[in-house]
Amino acid sequence: MGIAAAHRIPAVDRAVEVLEALSAAPAGVRDLAIRLGIPRSTVYRVLNSLEAGGLAARGDDNAYRLGPRLLRLARAVPHGFDLVALARPRMEQLAHALRRSVKLSILDAGAALVVAVAESPETYSVTTQVGRRFPLHAGAASKVLAAFADDAVRASLFAAPLPRFTPATIVDRARLRRDLATVRQRGYATDVGEFAPAIKAIAAPIFGPEGSCVAAVSIPYVGTLRATAERAIRAAVVRAAEDLSRSLGGR
Repeated sequence: MGIAAAHRIPAVDRAVEVLEALSAAPAGVRDLAIRLGIPRSTVYRVLNSLEAGGLAARGDDNAYRLGPRLLRLARAVPHGFDLVALARPRMEQLAHALRRSVKLSILDAGAALVVAVAESPETYSVTTQVGRRFPLHAGAASKVLAAFADDAVRASLFAAPLPRFTPATIVDRARLRRDLATVRQRGYATDVGEFAPAIKAIAAPIFGPEGSCVAAVSIPYVGTLRATAERAIRAAVVRAAEDLSRSLGGR
């Protein structure tokens, strides 16, 4: 759930869509119109405005590319961008919508480190403390971070012992490799009581502008959910992660 359409300017939304498309590959008016499902006349006007502002440039082949002014604008983005500050409003929105706590985790020294928590408005809810660390082979957020980490991180994970915390903990390396490959393929991870017997969770990756996973957003819960409720939580977590990825400039 992003900002409501009633509070946005359609022309600016179109310009953002065009810039996002050009970030993938140069394209002409016709190609952009087809890819974005926007009338060619609209794409033409948007490109004219972007070109006039230096945000897009047309080559000799009549294909448009991102313009040089974007480099200057990108350099103006402050270093040390606060991921927690960016994620906090979206996490709180999700916590209130689903009536469950939401946590944000990052990869830190071979573990999943909780850096933010949005508490559920309910009196009783599964939650955890900021600063808590979890092993990479047990838990939904942990497996997301492990699945999308670089090869060196996974090599270190598989080279170390895999402690068993519950009967559901994955301690077989071949099985863990398959599980992480599945996480990468479907874009989310589940936990069926791998770290704590009664705690389950669903998590999804947040990607930064370089294409790497910078964090995982997750929702823990107790017990067994109906299939429809689990699908709803999974879809909401994935949407939240996608929204935050876009906010960071990731895809």
